[in-house]
Amino acid sequence: MSLGSGPPTLPGVTSIPPAWTHLQPDSLKALLEPPGRVPQALRLTPYNVPVEAALQVPMVIAARLLLALAVEKGGLVLTPAGALKRADVRHVFDRTEWPGYDKADILAVNKVINEDDAYGVLFTRIVLQAAGLLRKRSGVLKATKATKALLAAEAAPALLAELFEAVFWKVNLQDFDRNPIEFWPQHHMGVILWSLSVTAHGWSSARQLMLACTIMDTLDEVPRPDLPEFAMMSRVLRPLAWLGVIESRKQTRHSGRGFDEDFRKAPLFGQLLGFEVEIQGMEGARH
Repeated sequence: MSLGSGPPTLPGVTSIPPAWTHLQPDSLKALLEPPGRVPQALRLTPYNVPVEAALQVPMVIAARLLLALAVEKGGLVLTPAGALKRADVRHVFDRTEWPGYDKADILAVNKVINEDDAYGVLFTRIVLQAAGLLRKRSGVLKATKATKALLAAEAAPALLAELFEAVFWKVNLQDFDRNPIEFWPQHHMGVILWSLSVTAHGWSSARQLMLACTIMDTLDEVPRPDLPEFAMMSRVLRPLAWLGVIESRKQTRHSGRGFDEDFRKAPLFGQLLGFEVEIQGMEGARH
């Protein structure tokens, strides 16, 4: 990946160096490698996560419901198209809440709830398959051997860590948003996570966090200028909110531009994630 000299200046935006430009080169590299796997400089620390906090995470709730259902029924029979059946979708849909998605709006326009209508359920099911906790056999999703141990309440932090790794390093998030920008910014998720750790203390918009945390000059030309912000929302901030490490709130945009949500770190962010990096000018000090 070519890093260049920093992100391009966007129209109407004051150029402020993003957080990652303060990292030592070796630390930046360690947040980027190995490709497609949890970076060397990032540690998932589920042992620091309180069980009760993990049990309140939207994706953990949905995952435990789906896994328990798969165990109870001896497998989840899929439709000919490979989706969950409506009864199984509704079982999870009725018992979960998803930041950024209003269930009332979904129910208002759908007489029945298919898996495609319940995006959080669809997303969780695919992530569970990527994590190896559900496996498809002859049109049925079967729980794997690891599933039963992870269903125990005290295993919720470990389940959260499994989901976190699968979301960002085992699933292609572009498959969900139809955004023509390929892979960006998922291919430098380690850099983004560290940057969020030092910038997302207060409420910020998706655009502000994109400029502060992503490597903008790895973008090729894009068809529309709003697509990078859309990718930041759909491939970074929304999954992080569903994983409980980012909080979101509705916000009125006076400019009429951008998304109507702001984001900041949740306590779970620092409990689940640790970094081993050095800042320029602070050699020998680990963050």
